[in-house]
Amino acid sequence: MTTLLLAYCFPCSGNLVTAERIRTFLESGGHRSIRKCVSDFDSCKELWEFLSNNDIRCIMGINAYRTGHLLRDCPVPFGLVFGGTDLNESTVIPERMELMTATVNNARFLVCFSKEMKQQAINLWPDIVDKIHIQPQGVCTYASSPSHLRDILTAYRAAEFGSCSCGCTEDLNDSTKVFLLVCGLRPVKDPIHLLQVFSEWHRYDSRVLLIVVGPEMNCDYARKVKDEIYRCVGILLLPPLPQAELHTLMLLSCAVVNSSVSEGMSGAILEAMCLGVPVLARDIAGNAAIITHKETGLLFNSPEEFVSEAKCLLGDEHLHKTITAKAQAYVNVHHSGETEKQTYCRLISSVLSQ
Repeated sequence: MTTLLLAYCFPCSGNLVTAERIRTFLESGGHRSIRKCVSDFDSCKELWEFLSNNDIRCIMGINAYRTGHLLRDCPVPFGLVFGGTDLNESTVIPERMELMTATVNNARFLVCFSKEMKQQAINLWPDIVDKIHIQPQGVCTYASSPSHLRDILTAYRAAEFGSCSCGCTEDLNDSTKVFLLVCGLRPVKDPIHLLQVFSEWHRYDSRVLLIVVGPEMNCDYARKVKDEIYRCVGILLLPPLPQAELHTLMLLSCAVVNSSVSEGMSGAILEAMCLGVPVLARDIAGNAAIITHKETGLLFNSPEEFVSEAKCLLGDEHLHKTITAKAQAYVNVHHSGETEKQTYCRLISSVLSQ
């Protein structure tokens, strides 16, 4: 018997990282598992043939909207993990809401990352209360051996991938203060939100550098981001990095930044907290659910407030030590990979035993 992990597995995306982590947990718990992307199937018929040919007895879908068109009428029992954009964005679009409602009603179990997401789902679908579970994202980090910032960045030349116009790859040194924005280039992540004000800060203090790293998930929006970055100084755009290199770059940064307009539960934030790197995140529900301002991280509402909090972080060593220590303790308690593994293995076992 095999379990299928189904998600929109865009390369280097958060969904891909989550799906692969859960698949690994299920395998280590004794459940043979296969991970597939929704784009691998052009129709429900193709999916059903795959299920039959591979002895698939259970499916776990990540993101109710992204997987809904394949799972809604699926003959194999399935559960759903809400990803964030399904609850935060897709519910306001009537045709998407209709699809998700049918899919959610047919699911054997539902998983949310936080109590806030659970309440949001129950408000939308009151009848699901008996089959919904809370399981915060687990954290796995893979930082490689320490290396100099310049050694990592020179592998990704500005001319090849696009960067700031100031030639900052030429001027990197040990005094450079890197702020790392990890995000797919798509509107919901809103990387443009901070570009102008950060560039102005860089003109005043040439030590500070904003690095944006992530996949191009929306071609039109990615072009818009690149055009904006070309007009700015102090901003560097990098392509997606392997997890080990990304986590090493986190360790070499002053802070990891999140500027999203909505989040389910940001894996990059949790990874930074686990690694002992300060987090500066936009004050939205998904971020505030895991960050307490000036205790486990820093929250901001406007670009100007971001710069103010960033300057405070750079100038206050005690604040830096306090929030990183408390953040690591928080992640260790609330985002245990072992607990996540036990939850998903239990849910899959319950479906297979029915």
